[in-house]
Amino acid sequence: MSKKISLLILVVTMLSLSACSDSDKTGNDKETAQLLAGEQLAKKNCKACHGQGINGAPIIGNMKMWGPRIEKGREALVMNAFSGYGLMPAKGGNESITKEEIDLVVGYFLSELEEQ
Repeated sequence: MSKKISLLILVVTMLSLSACSDSDKTGNDKETAQLLAGEQLAKKNCKACHGQGINGAPIIGNMKMWGPRIEKGREALVMNAFSGYGLMPAKGGNESITKEEIDLVVGYFLSELEEQ
């Protein structure tokens, strides 16, 4: 094979690999990491009530229960969890959880919704 053809193949290969750049992956990797962090926080702090619907807590993945709450917007969901709402205590009863961590949990809850 001539040097020109080898160089052309190398350039085409490099260009095709650059289409899979880290800029696209970074966004997906960050989103995946945030969802995993939210899931872990939910399992540790929220699943007791939101896993079973205790005291009217909307069950994780139940669109019918979450629908009216979603209409209020994500920020309202975060603020309700942070400040407390209905029978849910502020921060789900965990004083050490931050607003940013609650946002991760809300993101995870929203990602788990399925049409029912």
